[in-house]
Amino acid sequence: MLSTWIGIIVIAALLVWLLGVGKRTPIAPEDDVDTPVDHDLLAEAEREIKDDPTAKAAADAVDDDDDDWGPGSGHSPMPGVLP
Repeated sequence: MLSTWIGIIVIAALLVWLLGVGKRTPIAPEDDVDTPVDHDLLAEAEREIKDDPTAKAAADAVDDDDDDWGPGSGHSPMPGVLP
């Protein structure tokens, strides 16, 4: 009878450890919805990009059209899978 309770406690502790209860941290910056946006810093970054003479449009960012496999390009990231 005692070994049954020990087994149940061990299984419960293992589940708590595997599920990571209490370790809920944002995985990526876009998951952080609590931190307020620093509008001044954002405006400064936009000015820097706007005034950068070496900045390119997203469509011109790759030298070869075959290297562009992003959304809307019509290319597949896996050659031969999609036209």
